[in-house]
Amino acid sequence: MKTYIILVFTIVALWSCETSPEERKALLPDSTGQLTELVVVVDTRTADSLFKERVSDVFRKRIEGHPPPGEAMFSVLFADETFFQGFFQKHRNIIVLLNLENIERLKKILPTSTLDKLVSLRAKKPGTFGVLQEDVFAKNQKMFYVLANNKAEMDTVLQESRYEILELALKHENITGKRKLLGTRHPEDDVFYQKCIKEKNFGIRKPESYRIAIDNEELVWLRKSSTTSELEQGLLMYEAPYRSIDDLSTDSLLKFRNEWVKKYIPGEIEGSYMKYSDALTPVRKDQDFKEKIGVEIRGWWDVEGDFMGGPSYIRAVVDESRGRIVFAEGFVFYPNEDKARPMRELEILVNTLSIK
Repeated sequence: MKTYIILVFTIVALWSCETSPEERKALLPDSTGQLTELVVVVDTRTADSLFKERVSDVFRKRIEGHPPPGEAMFSVLFADETFFQGFFQKHRNIIVLLNLENIERLKKILPTSTLDKLVSLRAKKPGTFGVLQEDVFAKNQKMFYVLANNKAEMDTVLQESRYEILELALKHENITGKRKLLGTRHPEDDVFYQKCIKEKNFGIRKPESYRIAIDNEELVWLRKSSTTSELEQGLLMYEAPYRSIDDLSTDSLLKFRNEWVKKYIPGEIEGSYMKYSDALTPVRKDQDFKEKIGVEIRGWWDVEGDFMGGPSYIRAVVDESRGRIVFAEGFVFYPNEDKARPMRELEILVNTLSIK
């Protein structure tokens, strides 16, 4: 990961000197924007069609585990010095492309003092990749400045650092998305989460928009149904015995998963049931989770004996002290529609998993 800095100075031009930082934040409006959406701020002279395409390409990496060609991780909305207000200015996830050639144009929409300090910082620390500000124009907002000397260097920075920039955008969205889904409520005040911790010694956070479909000793199923479209989102929690590292093979994990889901989530046609698809190879990453051995699986589910399916995201974590593997899974049914946005929501919630 390249070096970046969290900027501590505020946009003082917007506030009275008598106003405290806490009061300033309280006066900010709530942030806007949806998951998988990103605002990129750049000046009109820099942002020709080719440059916009190259910038967009940084954030259009395909989501793994989906049928080809797959969906992009982000959709990019561009703003410039002719328009940066309202929805764009209050967006939760903003990236500003700042260089010495466009600073004067960007001063029309961003505070002069902020941009001058960034240029000064870049001169003193030329290796600085970028700078992060929080809660600038809205509460629960991340605003990241990518720094370069000119347009050509900015293009180089974006292409050479595309992985880091994409990971930062995802990280910032996970933080602001979690806050948007769960509000300011602490885990101690989450009745469902505390019940799970007490009874199962593990749990995930539940937004108010999800209802409890099943909650027993073997499986928890949370559901969210749209009232305007054929969109169903599901969150599952279950567990399996852990005897050896062999239990963490992909085949073994999906076997456990399919057994529980077959038992509790039958299909609409008699004899049909939900399972992981045999037609698409799931994408697996061995990834420790909160200092525990873990596996992340992205793949596709379908229904044996029916024509239904959709994406799935599984987090499997070893709880060695209790000899078990804890599963948290999110899945979507949204026929003929893009599924990246509802899946991003589920991924954020799956990763609230805690094992006590």
